[in-house]
Amino acid sequence: MDSLEIELLKKDIAPYLSILLAIKNSGCGSHDFHEIIVQIIKEECSGDFSVKDTFRDSVDDIGGIKITLYKVERKPSWTNNSQLKDIENHVVISFDIGEYQAFYFSEKGKKDLIRSFFGNGKLVDLLPVPISILNACFINEDEVRMLWLSGINGRDNFKADSKVLGGKSVADTLDPLLDQSYMMSAVRTATGSGGKSSIGINPFKSSIWRGPCNDWNVFESRVIEILDTLSSNSAKSDTPISILSYPISSVDEVSTPYDFTLVDYEFLPEEDGQHRKDLLNNLQHDFFVELTDSFSEKDIALNIFHKGKKVGSICVELDVVEYKVSFKIKNEVFINKTHCEKYKKVFKYPELIRCWFESGHSVINGMVFQTGYRDVEFNRFLWAGFEDFDVSKEKPGIDPRKPDLKKIGKEKSLFCWIQSRWSGSWLTSDEFKTTEKQKGWLYCDDGAGEKADFIHYEKYKQFHIISLIHVKAAKTSRPERKISVGAHDIVLNQAVKNLRYTNRKTLLEDLQSRHSEVVHKGCWHNGKEAEPEKFFSELSSLKDNRYVKYRVIVIQPHTQKEVYEKSGGTKIKTQLDVLLVSAENDIRSSGAEFYIVGFAGK
Repeated sequence: MDSLEIELLKKDIAPYLSILLAIKNSGCGSHDFHEIIVQIIKEECSGDFSVKDTFRDSVDDIGGIKITLYKVERKPSWTNNSQLKDIENHVVISFDIGEYQAFYFSEKGKKDLIRSFFGNGKLVDLLPVPISILNACFINEDEVRMLWLSGINGRDNFKADSKVLGGKSVADTLDPLLDQSYMMSAVRTATGSGGKSSIGINPFKSSIWRGPCNDWNVFESRVIEILDTLSSNSAKSDTPISILSYPISSVDEVSTPYDFTLVDYEFLPEEDGQHRKDLLNNLQHDFFVELTDSFSEKDIALNIFHKGKKVGSICVELDVVEYKVSFKIKNEVFINKTHCEKYKKVFKYPELIRCWFESGHSVINGMVFQTGYRDVEFNRFLWAGFEDFDVSKEKPGIDPRKPDLKKIGKEKSLFCWIQSRWSGSWLTSDEFKTTEKQKGWLYCDDGAGEKADFIHYEKYKQFHIISLIHVKAAKTSRPERKISVGAHDIVLNQAVKNLRYTNRKTLLEDLQSRHSEVVHKGCWHNGKEAEPEKFFSELSSLKDNRYVKYRVIVIQPHTQKEVYEKSGGTKIKTQLDVLLVSAENDIRSSGAEFYIVGFAGK
């Protein structure tokens, strides 16, 4: 095609600038990546695909441009009539300058499709631009205008899964405590003189966007400017915005795991796969693991227990490719092979695993994050002896998946401990004490959609104290147990998600509604069985009472007072305190107090 035809074609192209960036593999041979990409689009097309010739142009003797027009005919999604066809016209544009390439696709979804081929198959010699290079070239912390954040703790965390912040200097608004559990997923920063224009970047998708271009010349000059910036800058940055957490691409600095747990079954979304939910359901009730020493400080070595009895051990190696975690089993020892084989299935699903390391790293959501936890101190622990109650048994009954709530108060589970020992007659943690002479009202709300495992109401001095009590058994009753971030993480999610029910009217209405739908809900007054309706009446009488005090209580005896107090200065205590203080901030913002009940020891 001659230059006139090329110019006639280009003058009609005025796209929204959103491009995919790539870097050529060093030492690769001569490839026509543009034609390979067009062929991939054709092979992946769900309709009738037809392509015109590819138009070629040069860029000031420093590179080349290729433009391919194609047409797709496909049946509309809203009809079963195969005779009806939607006709779509699209364009693929590639810029080849030095070692970098940029691709524009008018058809939706093609950036992600082609990105998935980078480094493998037909595009083995085309790689994503390293995230550290994109960060250094295009992200200025002082000029951030929009920031897209994703929580690294997953959907079961009590914070938002994701959030978007906007403003003149967004980085200055980040909270050093609350926002350190978020990672940057995308950002828009000011560019140019006076910051009048801006550029958006998603480094994990190798994507940059700028906005609409009025004509081809604007589009071309902006893309070339982006590629020139990459070519002329050798800097790298792994942490472009301070405070936030960042995934790492290598396990070179990861060492010394100190806590290991699994995602809680109740919070795994159904769309993530019923098979995984069933696996978690079995593992969380019947199995317990504890970290043990390994030959390599990078490996995760675990002793596996089934219903309190050791059934074997396993050692796994951590690997990261393209920021995604995988586990390789290095060695295993079976005492009961059937149980061990059942547990080790979880390593096929890295997104179900959480592990924390003394090096400051954590495996969460299938990635490894470098975290810099701030030193804060949590001082709202209550310590209880739990007498002869079993701190590793949460609910009464033989099968933990089918608890027998009618036996509350008749066995030695933690539910029974609440029913026979809980007291609300205190105003400060120093005054906290349990009792064998219960006062006030206690209502069990255990079950799907619960507001808490128990709601306790008692008048003490001039205050009407309503406690939402959440119970979680210790992973093990062994006195050698260590602090566990994971043990608290799970129950805190359950506690914080129901904060809106600290409003008395909402709580009362919901309890009454749920009570009418179930066969059995335990209720006690001054330690004796009582009619729930009378408890509801008591709550109703508190309307507009200025002396109502709310408490959120988490029972987690896995934490032992002596072990916790001797753990000062360790990574695990720092991280646990950060988690607890973050939860406390959320709970206090609703007007409630927050306490953790740990194990005081014998």
